[in-house]
Amino acid sequence: MLTIGGNDGGNLTNAVKNCYVIGVCDRNGYTGKIDQAVTDTGTVIDEIANAAPNAQIVLMGYPHIVGESQCWAGDFDTLNYLADYMRDKQKAKVDELKRSGTKVAFVNPIPAFKGHGLCDSDEWINGIVAGPNGDGDFHDGDPANQAPCIPKPGQNTCLSLESFHPKNAGTTGYAQVMGQALADIGYKGS
Repeated sequence: MLTIGGNDGGNLTNAVKNCYVIGVCDRNGYTGKIDQAVTDTGTVIDEIANAAPNAQIVLMGYPHIVGESQCWAGDFDTLNYLADYMRDKQKAKVDELKRSGTKVAFVNPIPAFKGHGLCDSDEWINGIVAGPNGDGDFHDGDPANQAPCIPKPGQNTCLSLESFHPKNAGTTGYAQVMGQALADIGYKGS
């Protein structure tokens, strides 16, 4: 089971910074990077299938980060458009791999996360979280390429990598979606 590709090429980081935090972005500036990330994901899935030919591989997509109502001046529509674009491309890649004999399935978490995005009353996604909170966050003195520093608007601090990622309820939601998907494809484990 894997979720992969959203951070490739700085896609999520740049889309959140430009579309959500700054509020100015062009969705077409991200679709080419998504296309490349999906191609790279296909390569990773092929490598997994070659290393473990009996494995049932399941690719989990991404939810909408932002809910239906706006609570910030950013470009909400573009972030959700990009999640839909990535979903469609990943599903198409999985379908292509299945036709070539790879034992792979795609799972779409978007319906399960409806009503649980940023700005919804029951958020499963973190909004802006000031860092550092953990080892993976940018700390003063870190090399610039080790962990990205997305500046918190109006402050001289970096956002935590927890920002715009699932809260505990979101990880539980992901797990429930995956559990149902495994049951649907008849996977019993080994």
